Amino acid sequence: MKKILLFFITASLCLTNSYANDVSDNFKQLLSLEGKWQGTLQRTDGTSDAFELNYSITSNGSALLEESDTGGIEMLTIFNAQNDEVLSTHYCGLQNKPVSVLKSNKNGEFVFVTDAQRSGLSSKKEVFVTSWKISLMPNDSNKIHYQYTVSGPEGIVFVASAMMTKA
Repeated sequence: MKKILLFFITASLCLTNSYANDVSDNFKQLLSLEGKWQGTLQRTDGTSDAFELNYSITSNGSALLEESDTGGIEMLTIFNAQNDEVLSTHYCGLQNKPVSVLKSNKNGEFVFVTDAQRSGLSSKKEVFVTSWKISLMPNDSNKIHYQYTVSGPEGIVFVASAMMTKA
């Protein structure tokens, strides 16, 4: 009986460690964004703006700060690893604060989905960013593809995307 219990405890710790390593590896990969990026943000509603991103590592390496400027509108997003999750908290020009969870990272394509409950937001009442996709370019570390979706009571308001180049 003791051997079986020891086996399950060991297996559980290994699985927990493996997931924690994935979280840590994902966050470390996001830290590679550090620096300034420039591009043109194209929206599915036909509008576009100059788009700048500035990533800096802060809080003793525990947070990645994203400062963005979209046509003169400044916003802030903070990425961090917390409680076995990689999270982003976005302080939006729409005057709300979506909190998103990393849902996947496949080949450097990070997909974050907003947790409406954690954010205190309702898609039935409010317009907010519901997802982000940041794609690292495996063959060119000086380029990323950045995309986000804004949704509200009527569904998707627009999708915005930009090919960004490191400045």
